Amino acid sequence: MIGCTRLNTLIPLFLLSGVLLGVAFPATAQVYTQQDRLRIADDARRLVEEKYLTNLEILTHYEAHQPPEALQNHIRGLIRDAFRSRNVLVFNEFRQTGANYTTVDEYVKDSRIYTGGKPIVNTMSLNDGRYDLQQTKDGQSFINLYLQKQMEGTDRQGRPFQFQYLAEFRISFLFDRKLNTYHNYRIAGIGKADSWPSTAFTITAAEVEQAANGQKDLPAVLTALADQVNSQLPVNARELTVEVFTYQGCGVQDALSDRIFATLSRCLQKQTRVNVLSPAQSRENALALRGSYQQTLNNLRLVVDLYEPRTGMVFKTFVNADLPLTWLSQQNLTLKPDNYQQITAIRDTLRQKPPAPQTALSVSVRTDRGRSSVEYWEGNILILEAKANRPCHVRVVYLQADGSKTLLENDFEIKPGQENQYVRIAPNDSFECAAPFGMEHLLAYAADEAFCPLPTTPNPTLYIRKEAGNMLFVGSMLAMIEAVTCTKNQREVAQDRLQITTRSLRN
Repeated sequence: MIGCTRLNTLIPLFLLSGVLLGVAFPATAQVYTQQDRLRIADDARRLVEEKYLTNLEILTHYEAHQPPEALQNHIRGLIRDAFRSRNVLVFNEFRQTGANYTTVDEYVKDSRIYTGGKPIVNTMSLNDGRYDLQQTKDGQSFINLYLQKQMEGTDRQGRPFQFQYLAEFRISFLFDRKLNTYHNYRIAGIGKADSWPSTAFTITAAEVEQAANGQKDLPAVLTALADQVNSQLPVNARELTVEVFTYQGCGVQDALSDRIFATLSRCLQKQTRVNVLSPAQSRENALALRGSYQQTLNNLRLVVDLYEPRTGMVFKTFVNADLPLTWLSQQNLTLKPDNYQQITAIRDTLRQKPPAPQTALSVSVRTDRGRSSVEYWEGNILILEAKANRPCHVRVVYLQADGSKTLLENDFEIKPGQENQYVRIAPNDSFECAAPFGMEHLLAYAADEAFCPLPTTPNPTLYIRKEAGNMLFVGSMLAMIEAVTCTKNQREVAQDRLQITTRSLRN
């Protein structure tokens, strides 16, 4: 347990819109109606719940297993969506001695060092929060939100820890007189408080509903969905894997799918009796939730299956269309991935060549991040493995987001004694994630005999060109598939396909 010290004592000054925010004065320059107070308090709560806590959950819990560089985009998203600037100071529970206030970047780094990259459970009693409307001496309005915060997990030595204290979120906002609305809510600092301030007030659930004018938001929609899932879980269920939902099931993960994944995972963790897992943590006997979303009139329509991955049996399908698309606009979220038209064009081309009939020979590929909801960030190294039920030759093609086709492995042999186990392909080579980014595919082919040589002389149909150390196919997708599946005696060819999302750290 860490002792409590009030934020103003340790960090007396915060830079806020060009003025120094530190000494609090009663809100005399601005008169707030009761409706104003409710709107401001509810908007401050939404900022913390939807933009701060959701991103924090991604960084310290659900994506804790990812390498540090893979978290940079989420850190930037957290700062962009929730904070006034990258230099805002927050109380850092992981600094046992010395300066207890750091930037958000340093906070995330310290959390990973403290735990050795293991997940942290973050709990905040948002329903019991208290609010304190104040102004600076220059008349700049802000609101403090006080919440009981708790974090627990295990440190890098495997010892359990728990931090619990009263957190003070200092939140700035602006008032647009022409539109008669409050907006641009941003966190200007997070600290510790000794006690609830005497001037702080609470808001009830009914008042929150009144402030929101009945409009649904993502946490409300996914809370209702989590309740439905909980009511349909088999009594013997112990674990539930939450897969990443994507637009029309295209498999490409973006900011909206990140938000849905983190928020739903947190709702399920609170409302169900089972252990909630990410795809990377999934175990064989766990049930799973898979889903997709799309537009229906002016709302977002979610379709979710509760199913058993081992057998494919679907227990229940849930449909929800309560979230207005205006909520996405308010959150600066887009419905479709940026390159969705290109994604569908590539997917449709692949479907023109249906999978071969089931053969006696079988092959399966996986990455070091599994087979489901596979995601790599710029600069990550991909490790590829293949498994076959008997010795064979394996050829692997990587289909990039822009439609270009790269030969990753021409003739890898799974030798006698290596059957029915995953074997690393090209262990001496590194496959680094780089532009272009988006939906990509690994196409694996296996045959009992050696494949036909691939053409290297330029011709109108298909050939391979070496470029920057890569072997690129020049020609159509269908012509490429015909060429890579050719064997000397036209023997049967088994195949497997794996979809991957690659993402840039610069967005």
